[in-house]
Amino acid sequence: MKPTLEEYEELGKEMAFLCSRLTTLSVRIAQDTGVSKEPYKLALNASRSLDKCKSMLENSMFNHYPGLPRKATKIFYHEPKDPQD
Repeated sequence: MKPTLEEYEELGKEMAFLCSRLTTLSVRIAQDTGVSKEPYKLALNASRSLDKCKSMLENSMFNHYPGLPRKATKIFYHEPKDPQD
């Protein structure tokens, strides 16, 4: 299955938003419970997993569309906004 560029853009918006929110949440959990506690470790792992997923999706996009310019990375790494906006 090969997503369209528009579908990759939608995925990128969602991923950027979720990664940003999860990072913010991880920091808040660390402040509230401490970095040595399990809730923070779980949130940090979730954040890292989502970052890895985002990176893999970006690689997939460039494999599907090898002629894309380098600036297409902004599809997955741009200003995070609520995708509903």
